[in-house]
Amino acid sequence: MNSLLVLVISFIVSVSVILADEVYKFDKDAEVLYKFDHDGVQIEVLKKGEDCDKKAEEGDMLTAEFHGFIADGHDRFESSHDSKKPSSFKIGHGYMIKGLERGLLGTCVGEKRRLHIPAVLAYGKIGDGKNVPPGADLVYDVEVIHIQKGTTPPNIFAKIDLNKDKQISREEMGAFILETGRTVTLRGQSEIDNVVNEIFNLEDLNEDGFVDFNEFSGPKKSKHDEL
Repeated sequence: MNSLLVLVISFIVSVSVILADEVYKFDKDAEVLYKFDHDGVQIEVLKKGEDCDKKAEEGDMLTAEFHGFIADGHDRFESSHDSKKPSSFKIGHGYMIKGLERGLLGTCVGEKRRLHIPAVLAYGKIGDGKNVPPGADLVYDVEVIHIQKGTTPPNIFAKIDLNKDKQISREEMGAFILETGRTVTLRGQSEIDNVVNEIFNLEDLNEDGFVDFNEFSGPKKSKHDEL
């Protein structure tokens, strides 16, 4: 390969990297078609959906392009472009941070949303241990490509809440882990206590010693069904 060709290829690669990096930057001047709040998440619709007869519900599998930014400074900390393909995930199963779960309910194919997520619905006061600092509010730009209808997730909240007082105590959480977490259980009570402490550090937002219905990020019925 001659030196001229090497230079040309290097130039093309460098330009591609620059252009790719442009895609990842936060667009503070993006046009907002309309906005609304849902359960603590401020949602801005940047692009209307193409097929809104089918809207995302709990249990559905979504395929989407997304970019996550720290709200203060808009530094990007994750993106589906990092893996060079759209990301697929279920909503309503507690697999993602609460703000994403809540902010994507009701979206439809082709719609692009900007989600403003407070720290209490993200990684809270402890951060993610990597790129998200403690107490950081987040912003996500998410464009939905496909929605695959799924089954309604089981009501795990009701299963843990043994006395049906609409809140989960440490004892109830420990009993649930003892019943279902065989690997953890085999390690002894101290390991169960450690897991309960980790869960309460993330879920007990008001630090009252209980995880109530709103705080719980795992599968549960809607508020209407619970009443």
